Amino acid sequence: MPKPPLLGEVASSVSEDDGEVVPRSTFPSTPTPFPLLPWYDISKGGGCIKTVIYLDVLLLTNFVLGALFLLAAGLVSGQRCSGGRALCGAAVATASSLALLAPTAPWSVGLLYKGGTGVLAVAAAYGWPGWRAFARLLAWFWLLNLMLTGAVLLPGAQSANLCLYLPLSPGRLLAACAAVYALLRGVVYCFGRAQGRSFAAVLVCGSARVPVQAFCDTGFAVQDPLTGRVVALAYYPAVRGALPGALQSFLDAHFAGRSPLPPPGLGVRLVPCTTLAGPCLLPAVPGLRLQAGQRQAQGFLTAFYCPAAPPDHWTLLLGPELAERVHPL
Repeated sequence: MPKPPLLGEVASSVSEDDGEVVPRSTFPSTPTPFPLLPWYDISKGGGCIKTVIYLDVLLLTNFVLGALFLLAAGLVSGQRCSGGRALCGAAVATASSLALLAPTAPWSVGLLYKGGTGVLAVAAAYGWPGWRAFARLLAWFWLLNLMLTGAVLLPGAQSANLCLYLPLSPGRLLAACAAVYALLRGVVYCFGRAQGRSFAAVLVCGSARVPVQAFCDTGFAVQDPLTGRVVALAYYPAVRGALPGALQSFLDAHFAGRSPLPPPGLGVRLVPCTTLAGPCLLPAVPGLRLQAGQRQAQGFLTAFYCPAAPPDHWTLLLGPELAERVHPL
């Protein structure tokens, strides 16, 4: 019995007719730049049925499907990725489809391989937005791929190393997947995309406490490149009064356009960030705590931002990983 896939790899197929391999109309009528690869599948009448796979069709089809599945996973889980990262994730999913051409491995090995390549594809497309957000992305990506599992009931469907082999033309398969993605877009357009959540919190700096309006943005995933710690973005004028005097003087001079030296002992560092004005380096410090009700979070960096116009709905911007520690979504 065919094993269900974890990633929806597909390929074109041929059929046997009077002992000869006869291409179906699913194959392109023009020569392809890649050689034809035989895949010996099932024994029949003392011999083997030879199935021919067009490698360029296999890779191109899986590349488009991988990109569609990754974008759809982000669509339904409220995450966004750039076009370049989506292409990188699709390339990883495409490379994993080459397992279809490898000798059949044990089911446990195939499961580990497909699960691992799924993790790599999602990580290549979305990075690390927090473990819960990453788990949601991965679950949706796997689910969308597993929706192809029902296709094993189609006549002529086969599988190898958890890669599904469908008796469908690439054009028809891509059109069906594009229709599903368009349906998801329509649902999100009608009912709304998963949005961030705003909540009241308190930013604690030593003995000083300042109320803030925290906002969780699922697309905000800034980290310190040296330590990997998550970063919270504070609107500087709203929290200035709670900061030590030496830090206030440094930040005042920094946002005034001067280049002051960081005060010693505060651990000030510059964190790369992309804002509406473009890429920039924002000053950040450790040691602050965030409280919301009975929950609190520490061990993160607080970066300070002073735009020309104040933000509308927040004074502290959080990513999903930090927000879930103080205010689970």
